[in-house]
Amino acid sequence: MAPLKIFLDGKSSITRQPERGALSFIVKAAGPSREGVSRKVTETSNEINRLFKELSPKSETGETIAGSPVTSFSSTSLQTRSHVPTDKSGEPLPTVYHATLALNALFQDFTTLNEVVGKLVSYPNIEIQSLEWCLTEATQKDLSSESRKEAMRDAIQKANDYAEVVGREVFAVEIRDSGSGVNAGRYNPYHSNIQGMMPQQMQQMQQQQVARSTMLAQQQAASSAASSASFNSGGSTSLDLSPQLIRYTNSVNVEFRAADI
Repeated sequence: MAPLKIFLDGKSSITRQPERGALSFIVKAAGPSREGVSRKVTETSNEINRLFKELSPKSETGETIAGSPVTSFSSTSLQTRSHVPTDKSGEPLPTVYHATLALNALFQDFTTLNEVVGKLVSYPNIEIQSLEWCLTEATQKDLSSESRKEAMRDAIQKANDYAEVVGREVFAVEIRDSGSGVNAGRYNPYHSNIQGMMPQQMQQMQQQQVARSTMLAQQQAASSAASSASFNSGGSTSLDLSPQLIRYTNSVNVEFRAADI
């Protein structure tokens, strides 16, 4: 009987609900004094740090207590820069100083995440950079393994379907990994082409942040003390940021040959 070869692609796609929400944001300020903008950023970041210490309490060993709403929280050091703007005639204007500080938090309690984001957007000098839904490392490892197995099972099922019709039995002789991928819901206000970008809820959050920032920036009363009162009060809006499904995909190229008869 003539030799039989079958070349097939096996594919897999597995989805899971996210287990974590990774939030990135910055505290920023601009003004005529390096000392002034640095102080404003420091005061705001200190308020934020106090909140996250409450949401991410530590044990005596320094580890985050299990079940805490926030599993980790970090911030960069304060960064400052300056530039000299010019008027329409090209003449230099007074120097403008900028200060920024980036912060990152990993949430496992999504209700708390909604509440915190609702409060952060009320600050005129806080800017949400991104919010990404993700899984724990253990789950990521399990899904990567399962997606590879599922892709191979898909290829085997296809080969058996073909072989059954022609009355042959086949076995795999060569396997080539074609690659894998992860599609996770992510919001980034500066990259509109990101796959999985969260729609209406995050657009609402961005619009709310812009509106509040504009309003508060026009009010001289929007000082550090006012921000602190807003942050600690219960009047801030809790947003409904619906978690986005995370999809693991894998593909494999397999060569099958018929068993000798």
